Amino acid sequence: MSITIASAAFGQRTKYVLMSVRICNQIHKLKPRIPSSYYSRDTVFAGSIAARKVHTCLSLQKSKNSRNANSNSKVYELLKTMPKKIDVKELQELRLARRKKVRKYPPSTVYLQVLGSGAPGAPKSLYVFTEQARYLFNCGEGSQRLAYEHRVKLSMMEHILITHKSWSNVGGLPGILLTLQDTGVPEISLHGPPGIESLYYDTRHFIRFRDLNIKYKHYKEGDGVIGESNDPLNIQAVPIWAKKDESSAEKSEETTDEITNEREDAVEDLYAHEKPLMKKRQFVNANTNPARRRQNQEESKLCKDLSIAYVCRPPPKAGALLLEKCVKAGITPGPLLGELKRGKDVTLEDGRVVFAADVTAPDDPGPIFIVIEIPTEAYLDSLLECPTFMQYQPSEASDSDLAEVVVHFTPSHVMANPRYQEWMSRFSPSTNHIIANDASSCMGSEAVHRLQYKLNHLSEDLFPLLQDKSIPITEEDQQESNDDNTTENVFSNDEKSSEKENVESNSLPKHIVGPTHQAHTLLMYHIRPKKKIDRSNRLMLKPQTYVKECYEEEKFEPALLSAKAKLESTNLKEHQEKSTNQNYPDVIFLGTGSCIPNKTRNTSGLLVNISANKTLLMDCGEGTYGQLVRLLGLDEADQALRNLAAVYVSHLHADHHIGFINILLGRRKAFQRAGITKIPKLPLLAPQKILAYLISYHANFEPVLQDFSLIANHNFLAQNFTLEKDRYEELCSQLDMKKIDMTYVIHCPNSFGVAWTHVDGWKLVYSGDTMPCSGLVEIGQNCNLLIHEATMEDELEDDARIKTHSTTSQAIQVGRDMNAENILLTHFSQRYAKVPLFEDDLPEKVGIAFDNMRVAFKNLPKLRHLYGALVAMFSDDYDEMLEKTAKKRAARENLRLQLEEFSNKEEIQGNKRVKQDQSIVL
Repeated sequence: MSITIASAAFGQRTKYVLMSVRICNQIHKLKPRIPSSYYSRDTVFAGSIAARKVHTCLSLQKSKNSRNANSNSKVYELLKTMPKKIDVKELQELRLARRKKVRKYPPSTVYLQVLGSGAPGAPKSLYVFTEQARYLFNCGEGSQRLAYEHRVKLSMMEHILITHKSWSNVGGLPGILLTLQDTGVPEISLHGPPGIESLYYDTRHFIRFRDLNIKYKHYKEGDGVIGESNDPLNIQAVPIWAKKDESSAEKSEETTDEITNEREDAVEDLYAHEKPLMKKRQFVNANTNPARRRQNQEESKLCKDLSIAYVCRPPPKAGALLLEKCVKAGITPGPLLGELKRGKDVTLEDGRVVFAADVTAPDDPGPIFIVIEIPTEAYLDSLLECPTFMQYQPSEASDSDLAEVVVHFTPSHVMANPRYQEWMSRFSPSTNHIIANDASSCMGSEAVHRLQYKLNHLSEDLFPLLQDKSIPITEEDQQESNDDNTTENVFSNDEKSSEKENVESNSLPKHIVGPTHQAHTLLMYHIRPKKKIDRSNRLMLKPQTYVKECYEEEKFEPALLSAKAKLESTNLKEHQEKSTNQNYPDVIFLGTGSCIPNKTRNTSGLLVNISANKTLLMDCGEGTYGQLVRLLGLDEADQALRNLAAVYVSHLHADHHIGFINILLGRRKAFQRAGITKIPKLPLLAPQKILAYLISYHANFEPVLQDFSLIANHNFLAQNFTLEKDRYEELCSQLDMKKIDMTYVIHCPNSFGVAWTHVDGWKLVYSGDTMPCSGLVEIGQNCNLLIHEATMEDELEDDARIKTHSTTSQAIQVGRDMNAENILLTHFSQRYAKVPLFEDDLPEKVGIAFDNMRVAFKNLPKLRHLYGALVAMFSDDYDEMLEKTAKKRAARENLRLQLEEFSNKEEIQGNKRVKQDQSIVL
């Protein structure tokens, strides 16, 4: 979700700005007449974005040498005429015209698809498809990544509907909104309890939404009717209130007051320096009026006890024309078919009358589906007394109005309540029930397993198999034999047994309930044209196939044998024998990508096992908790969270901290599952400005402030240490650290690097996001391990400087400058989803990080020897990157030659003009 790169405008506006910078850099190389002060390190940092660079280059026109300015004037005119922005208004008009065109007729295809099953570590999200528009019900953390992996098209998304204000429903909202912006969606409507829009408003300082207009629609607006009359779904919002617990509400408010009185206007915008390029953020409830804002906050607090159900129905659709019956009736192709399709009877030439009802299928009144969440038992009274649902139950509804399917986001412990089961039994026995909650097990990603099986084939120590057992393993021959049965018989034996277990677990024998289906990713329910459950896309793992794919690359086997020979070398064995007791620290990489997650690299997250019963988490992008559960399994992940001694956040770009709330909530549940009710506060080492965002979440969504204590990073600065001695010693004791040093690094405001020195003598340094930084070199001297970002390849050094990131060679050089014993590179741009590019083999003491890699100090020397095998394993991706790099290099060289030729011509013409002027004077 990074914010330094991801935006819709990157496709056009930033593309041209970067091009402008490269052109100007070439001019600078050809005609080095700019004062060196323009390119000092401080200036690069202060004006690190493309606009500042273009402005610097354009200032060349004011050079004292007018002849040089004239020679380059044409280039500058070209830069000025390049497109600077996307015409969002034009895009909106095109989409509006398309909407009017496609919405003349009701949708012929409507289906529900589970995106996130609600399993521990997985999001809760339901995707609804129609030809004219897409809908998303709830958007838990990790929804964006699953949508990307499973190619769920979001470009026609128009409505996101939230059932209840909790992180499990909204944690993925920032990431999804960024993706919608990238796909060109100009506007999205957000529905749910009042206050959900605050999440968007409070993230405006560290997430860029430049071309996406987000409109919050109050649940009472239009008497609860969502959308327009010609929308492909008619949706009714149904409020369900909980009994208020005044004592807990008062306690929550006291916690907020105790933490801080942090003013929101003190929160700095991490992208303030990009304002010249950015369009003002559009927001319907801008909250600029203090009185209006206080009113919204009061309503938001009141609506913490509100859950909203959604009753959905596609518009009626006329029955399809049955061509076989038309032929039997003697109707020839022509206008008569159109009349019959419109429901009109026709008279044939022989005088016979053909009735439309005889040659068309029955009309489809529009099946009804309901999406509901009852967060706690406190909502059950309101649920049972709600008259709206009776309209879709046999007691009051006609057959055409009976609910076809109910999707339950309700937690398992509430579903087990007899009163909830009694409510379910009120629906028709033919009503299907899809249950997406914590009783599910499917985490939804097959791609992560595929990669891990391949890496595990290289080294079982470094790349352990994932403990997520929710996706069944199926051999190729079994898969082929089962393919035919999957589509025809939608209920296999395994599925029937799982449904039976689900019914028994919910203790439903006292009540007659229709078919229940525990959700898994890609489970579908077809609403139109045919109503049926569909499990044909169920995820399967094929380990043997994954490993065979490696050997399909002709260079892989020799590279693998070479790597294993190196790993068995005498020197490496000697190093491991000396380090036999160095099982700790044990570093687990939960995310090694930048910006936004993709199938193989999640956003930043590092878990350091300091000892057998003490862990440290450094950065936690979206999906960090899910990665932890997927790698370790729920029980071991719970233990790791109970052992968590502190969380460190390097800076406030969203891809480095947006997953912190889920870590807090997961940690709380881990203690509760262990029967521990008194939960110790978790030390959070982060920039001070994170607090305003967390306070707002606490006030508008659910309590979190009581679970952590903030210690601002600036207190640990090596050059200006300000933390109280007692608090510092207490923290060091908690972490078994002898010393904690931090320094400002060169990225966005308040970006930090950190060095941890353990009482046993080892030293670990983490750069966060930064350009090469002398302060980091200073605090990291003689460390055992440097973990440094290496966002871009060396060929993109200019781009790295603009975005204040490091290239691979720059990161390695930082390690050499601080005399690091080992260097691990991470935070790779998503263009290097598999293997980053290096001009030569990896240098000594250098390794590259992968998601779900687990490395102790004694295994660090192994990493360098695996690079050749990794390149061979992913040779197609690697070759494609090499080809792109070669094209970029050729284009740059061609541009350089053209500019040089152009500059020489202009200089010759200038000299001729000077000589002519001189001759005239003489």
